[in-house]
Amino acid sequence: MNKILEIRNLSKSYGRRGYQTWVLRDISLDIFQGDFIGIMGPSGAGKTTLLNLLIGFITPSDGRLIIDGKDVNELDLRSYRRFISVVPQTPVLFTGTVRDNIVYGMENATDEEVWEAVRAANLVSVVSKLPHGLDTMIEEHGANLSGGQRQRISIARAMIRKPKVIILDEATSALDTISEKEIQDALERLTRGKTTFIVAHRLSTVRGADRIVVMDQGKIREEGSYQELMDLKGQFYEMERLQMALR
Repeated sequence: MNKILEIRNLSKSYGRRGYQTWVLRDISLDIFQGDFIGIMGPSGAGKTTLLNLLIGFITPSDGRLIIDGKDVNELDLRSYRRFISVVPQTPVLFTGTVRDNIVYGMENATDEEVWEAVRAANLVSVVSKLPHGLDTMIEEHGANLSGGQRQRISIARAMIRKPKVIILDEATSALDTISEKEIQDALERLTRGKTTFIVAHRLSTVRGADRIVVMDQGKIREEGSYQELMDLKGQFYEMERLQMALR
């Protein structure tokens, strides 16, 4: 199997030497093509910092991030990021048309590619009801759209890039049941065969992951499949028991 990411003793700190605050310490992971990796942990565990390192928004303080056999410091990060799509919990939309928001960063996309992304993102019914279809203007922060509509536009933007790596940040947590089902279907199409990282707060979201990485205080505490972690009866097991009790 093709290994696409190697994380070796990766650490990240902020501040001056001697006065550093370490937000990640000695993280090591091997990621293979097509892996579905769930990342869990309490607030402040280091999940967002790890993802920002993978995207290339920040650089490590120590350790190495190796992508397709090359150290991240040797890569043109602008080219690298073209192969990554991020679907955040809160979609980022800007003032412009629906089409503009979908093709952002991919302005040379053809109409065929745009409509392929629209269909894959379960966005056709939404576009058909808009006064000017894909040329309908979106108000600031998508104020004239529902949360589900904004999220589907975000997914279409991810689709059109034909990414190799997808990062999901609990992309359905703030939606109603109907919108969540439509978006789950779209996300399944988006992630099929792709290397996927999903930051999750609900354990049900990562139940089908190939591996679940449990983080706390900047370190990996547990790693394994859902069943392996349940059998371990450690931190993940206690998180599952707590969420079950709160239902």
